[in-house]
Amino acid sequence: MPPPWRPCTWRAPTRSTCWAGCVFDRQQHLYGLPRVGHIDHEIMRMLQQLGAEGPTLKDAYATRSYTWINAEGETLLEFPWGEKGISGWHSDYMQNSAILERSLLDRIRQSETVAHMPGWEVVDLVQFDDHVELTVERTRTAPGERRPVLTGEQRRFRGRYVIACDGANSRTRQRLGIERDDLGFNEKWLVVDARIKRPFSLAFDSGQVCDPRRPTTVLPLGKDHRRWEWHLRPDEDPEDFLRPDKAWELLAPFHVTPQDVEPVRQLVYTFEARIAHRWRSGRVFLAGDAAHTMPPFMGQGMCSGMRDARNLAWKLDLVLSGKADETLLDTYQVERDPHVRDWTVISLESGKIPCIIDPEEARKRDEMFRAGFRPPMPDFPQLAHGVLHRSWDGSLAAPAGELGLQGRVRIGDRTDLLDRLLPTTGFTVVSVTDDPRTALGSRRTSALERLGCAFHTVRPPAPGIPHPTDIVDVDGTYADYFRARDVEVVINRPDFYVFGGSDMTGLTALADDLLRQTTAAAPVPAVTVGQPTAATR
Repeated sequence: MPPPWRPCTWRAPTRSTCWAGCVFDRQQHLYGLPRVGHIDHEIMRMLQQLGAEGPTLKDAYATRSYTWINAEGETLLEFPWGEKGISGWHSDYMQNSAILERSLLDRIRQSETVAHMPGWEVVDLVQFDDHVELTVERTRTAPGERRPVLTGEQRRFRGRYVIACDGANSRTRQRLGIERDDLGFNEKWLVVDARIKRPFSLAFDSGQVCDPRRPTTVLPLGKDHRRWEWHLRPDEDPEDFLRPDKAWELLAPFHVTPQDVEPVRQLVYTFEARIAHRWRSGRVFLAGDAAHTMPPFMGQGMCSGMRDARNLAWKLDLVLSGKADETLLDTYQVERDPHVRDWTVISLESGKIPCIIDPEEARKRDEMFRAGFRPPMPDFPQLAHGVLHRSWDGSLAAPAGELGLQGRVRIGDRTDLLDRLLPTTGFTVVSVTDDPRTALGSRRTSALERLGCAFHTVRPPAPGIPHPTDIVDVDGTYADYFRARDVEVVINRPDFYVFGGSDMTGLTALADDLLRQTTAAAPVPAVTVGQPTAATR
């Protein structure tokens, strides 16, 4: 995800250009096949901010319900999975990640400040007081090899910081000697992704077959692909499940034939739940699967990785531009680790009931559902630590830590989501009463503007012709949101989470607290000649 960082001078052995970041990827080309299936409204808002939501949305499958059936085909549970999210989008989507990846790469290629170097792998990393030096080596594909092989051609790069997004088996994490917590889930599952050749029907669209003999997941992957996942017992050989005939054997109970689908991927995955002890070592940060892995039952693995990237992006932006002290980066793990742990626990718990493999326990489970048992829906995680406004006793007061609202508004003759009409990559102060700048005064307003803050007043529809610059709450969404939380103004962070909310008389205290937390120490000088941030995959 290309972050909104200011460019600085990048120095290579043979040439110089102006990049804010450089992405190294050992693969020469995108994977090109479906992998991650689920994204939620928060991720769609991130894609919207990047101008990359269009291709994904065109193929995405907005979810409606999620179903559990038992081995006999009896429905145990069906719950709605299709509410509108607070981010202004449908709550959840099933999508083809190959399309999402292409749209993100297109945005990188259009960027003048982010460079992409496919076919180069980071093979060494040395940290200094003010930068990190990377040694990268060109790769090539080789017959019979699953991953690219090194060619011996090397180059060196310097960066102020490095973000290692190099997967669950992260070599960067291993080089840094960072251990991981094992949350006790290590299971092998066969995954088969297939392209739809003709329309066909299933007993349910999305959900679980709660069969103790073989727990199974069934999902759409956008509009043109489907996924099945089958649990492997400990005594089964994963190699036996890689034969094409095995896939058709397992698909037979669904009455799916070669006339219906064409398998495009058949792999055995080990689903695990592990979280790195440290997400930062000096100037190197871990993100995505390099920092955490979780079972797929809530579809939050990649979503969590994208949240990591967005969290780091706005903080690095402030630090690299000299607006905030480097200590702001210490809040990265403070905020993201608890959030990821909560999602991991939810994912573990949501998989326990449908994936029971003991027949007697499965029978008891089915009887409980027949008797009316319904597992409680989890409270989706919020931020609880880090750059958030707190009450005098240290507690968070709603809506601090929640995802902020994006609703439809009208400005002049245009009606759309607020971020589309008033795009920003920084903080926003949103009020439903008066112009926040009036309450803040010129000094605080100027200080917030230096942080890249925007100010909006969203007003209810009124008789007559509105002023061309008025932001009109066309659906009453903002009025309802602020009324429910008993606030008149909120400060939203660049990653859409709410820093804090209050009535207008409390806005100055909110602003002072935000300035204190983001610029607590003396800011470093603005970078004029330095190195970019580098990201590795």
